[in-house]
Amino acid sequence: MNEELQESGGCTAGIDTVDIRDDFMFSYVMSDSRICIELLQYLLPEHKIDRIEYSEFDDEDEATVDGKRKAPEVVTQKALAESFSKRGVRLDAYVDDGANVYTIEMQTTRQSALPKRARLYQAHMDINQLSRGQYYDKLRPGFVIFICTFDPFGRGLCRYSFRNVCKEEDFELKDEAYKLFFNTTGTRGEISESLREILRYINNPAGYPVEKTKLPLIHKMDRAVDMAKKSKEWRKAYMKFQLAQQDAERRGEARGEARGEARGEARGEKRGEAREKRVTANKMLGEHLPLDLISRVTGLSIEEINHLKTTPNANS
Repeated sequence: MNEELQESGGCTAGIDTVDIRDDFMFSYVMSDSRICIELLQYLLPEHKIDRIEYSEFDDEDEATVDGKRKAPEVVTQKALAESFSKRGVRLDAYVDDGANVYTIEMQTTRQSALPKRARLYQAHMDINQLSRGQYYDKLRPGFVIFICTFDPFGRGLCRYSFRNVCKEEDFELKDEAYKLFFNTTGTRGEISESLREILRYINNPAGYPVEKTKLPLIHKMDRAVDMAKKSKEWRKAYMKFQLAQQDAERRGEARGEARGEARGEARGEKRGEAREKRVTANKMLGEHLPLDLISRVTGLSIEEINHLKTTPNANS
């Protein structure tokens, strides 16, 4: 294990400070179906969720911890729908209770495009259902849930709930697509005191007095985090996940640099071609050839050629 950590370049140096807000950690904690169900019940109190089922887009490479397969009721950190492979999405938790489908995402980075990301997640959830042979009229209600450690809309609410409604008349589209954003820093809005406490814990796990709370879910989540960090298998999996992310970032940077170089070369070629056209036009002007002929040969407009007549050295 120590050799692997050294080879990783210290990517796990801060592993002991990882908490529930970390994507990989949150994914792992949500792989306990009991914790996941309990959290969903607090987030969506109007729902009665007795059980959650394993999604069919499982594969044989699902990560294991301490030699045991992750709880089959929750699909964590999975790439959804190969049909979207050019824009792959990894979800912290994707669960199915038989009546509804849910994705729960921990979001710690402020992004202006977060609503568009929610839209993309919804599309992936729908496509995943259709890819299993379901007709669109059989699509079940889908809930895209973000738990944000910042206020995503700046209005101070603890919860922002969205559904599609008619602008002209106040009635619902009933497409059963719902998006919810929970703000751990919120101070306004009607939510249960229990959920308010859960959001406070998520907002600052290290500073939250876990030992004083009477909420079992907070104890369960905190204990799951602590146990994970003590697990050699989990630490190894976390290290691999971090390395994979770093590799992906490096590949992305390399592709960006390559595209930049290609665009630079293309711009250089265009500038070179334009210069050659101006040089040719100046020579033809020196021969007192007709402007329309010069235009046909060089591709320059009459206006551009007239400009060259007044500035004959403008060939660079």
